[in-house]
Amino acid sequence: MKTSCDAHSVEELIAYMPEEVSPPRTNGELNFHEPWESRAFGMAIALYDQKHYASWDDFRGRLAEQISAWEKSGHEDEGHAVWNYYDHWMSALERLVVETGMLDKQEIEARAEQFLTGERDEFY
Repeated sequence: MKTSCDAHSVEELIAYMPEEVSPPRTNGELNFHEPWESRAFGMAIALYDQKHYASWDDFRGRLAEQISAWEKSGHEDEGHAVWNYYDHWMSALERLVVETGMLDKQEIEARAEQFLTGERDEFY
């Protein structure tokens, strides 16, 4: 049985994620409430598939750190922030993109603005 995160299919990548960082599911299917959530999910997978980062653990570790930091900040207990799994997914993805040099923060912000204004409709 394979135990590495360096798998080939989306199902395998997600299967190796610990429960505390695993994507939400309904009846076994991935659960997205907003279109941006599925896009963020797809971008992380696509960047991995295209070898923009070496190991799925590079992303998964950052996701675990984001979720842990949110839990430790007291947001969970005090109700200061509404839990949204994909907010943490997106934060982990942004960190990965910046820390690996794919884009810098200003480029991310510029591209986000272009999507909001309709100037850009492609992911890359």
